[in-house]
Amino acid sequence: MVKQIWVPDTFFPNEKKSFFHEATSHNSFLRIDNEGNVLRSIRLTVTANCPMNLLSFPLDKQVCALEVESYGYDLIDIVYHWHGENAVTIAEDVELAHFSVSEPRFIERVISLTTGNYSRLTAYFEFKRNIGFYLIQIYFPSSLIVVISWVSFWLNREAVQARVAIGVTTVLTMTTLMTSTNSSLPKVSYVKSLDIFLGVCFFIVFASLLEYAAIGYLMKRNRSLLNTSPVQYYETGDGMLRKEEKKERKKSKSKKDTTIKIKMDGDQQVDQRIPLLSMVPMPPIPFQKPATWCGIRPAQVDLFSRVAFPAFFIVFHFMYWTYYLYMPITH
Repeated sequence: MVKQIWVPDTFFPNEKKSFFHEATSHNSFLRIDNEGNVLRSIRLTVTANCPMNLLSFPLDKQVCALEVESYGYDLIDIVYHWHGENAVTIAEDVELAHFSVSEPRFIERVISLTTGNYSRLTAYFEFKRNIGFYLIQIYFPSSLIVVISWVSFWLNREAVQARVAIGVTTVLTMTTLMTSTNSSLPKVSYVKSLDIFLGVCFFIVFASLLEYAAIGYLMKRNRSLLNTSPVQYYETGDGMLRKEEKKERKKSKSKKDTTIKIKMDGDQQVDQRIPLLSMVPMPPIPFQKPATWCGIRPAQVDLFSRVAFPAFFIVFHFMYWTYYLYMPITH
């Protein structure tokens, strides 16, 4: 009897695949009340298409639609209506591992196509992604790696191996984490919120490594200010000491053979161009200001980094979570 009753050619416009349940028989029934109303129920599974906007992934909310429409009958022949306020419901025992589903909303509308106007029913389902998995696997580990990179700020500046090892290890760890995370995500051409977080973490870790490179450069420059070349003096004929200029020393070094001419005319005084004294500047006295390059000392860089890096990371966390948790749904 079910096959003898006329039914509309209903289909799902955004369907990818679907199938009827036929175990152990075709899951459908037909009811006719005393007023002639016909109720037909069929069990089927539909996989529908849902384009997603992953700009705020994994703190995103996705809205997916399920559409119902007649394939061949236009608006003149068939008009679809939702049956009551509870036409679309979700079972209480339905749970998803990665999403939480809110109450659906449904509308009735008319679609204009090249073949005519058609009645269409649309139900919208809002999926909110659960971020517990991403907090444990991505956010917490990447934040700890950033904190570990700050340990080098408290180490001795002369401990080159320890500070370089911490910097290189954290950079490589962040690179591995970013690569493994992106390999399991959809390949999209825009930047996701997770990419921003991992990118900032990688920038901070890399900046920590560059901070020690800057300290090493400052230490080298400050040492060069202390280790100046000796100042040469020679004795003149009148018994006075004169300072030898740098240009004269360079010329004397460039010559292979050096000759000294002495004129003995009466009481004429003769200059002996023989270095007699080599005066080396004394190291800085403790109470004097140490030599610095551009007025910057390596200790000042470490002190600044101990405050600036954590402050920047805390401000970034505050702005990041505030924006993505309370931003409106744009999809």
